[in-house]
Amino acid sequence: MGGWMPLMLPIMAGIGGLVIALDYRNCGLRVYDLMARWSPGGGIDPRFSPDVLRVIAGLLGTILLVVAGVQAIDLL
Repeated sequence: MGGWMPLMLPIMAGIGGLVIALDYRNCGLRVYDLMARWSPGGGIDPRFSPDVLRVIAGLLGTILLVVAGVQAIDLL
């Protein structure tokens, strides 16, 4: 499998991370609420706020988009 298919995962994950980071339509808060519901032991540590989640998602989204860009340049 070659070509553009290996680029799709980092691009989609990067866009998803930036959507969470920029809190488009409260997506960041929805993800935080889902994490609080699914976490074992009754919830998330209070120090881990939705803002911390948005910063982490923004960093990961940016890094993944840069990786996808480097891979795309390598394909040229």
